[in-house]
Amino acid sequence: MEQQVTTVTTFVPVVGEEALNRQLRKLGERDSDLSQHVGNGWILTHTASIGGADYTTFVDTLTRTRSE
Repeated sequence: MEQQVTTVTTFVPVVGEEALNRQLRKLGERDSDLSQHVGNGWILTHTASIGGADYTTFVDTLTRTRSE
């Protein structure tokens, strides 16, 4: 068996109310990316968020085991 690890990194802008749609769109893209990976057999094993002045960075770690 082979263990595989991958990450999905998403940069979500820190915005005020006037640009909230942009922030929500980026969060939706993250959800879509993660759903696609899960649909391909990946398991979300860890999420880290890193806050910054302009962006919050999400690093999602996914794993899967494949039979050779």
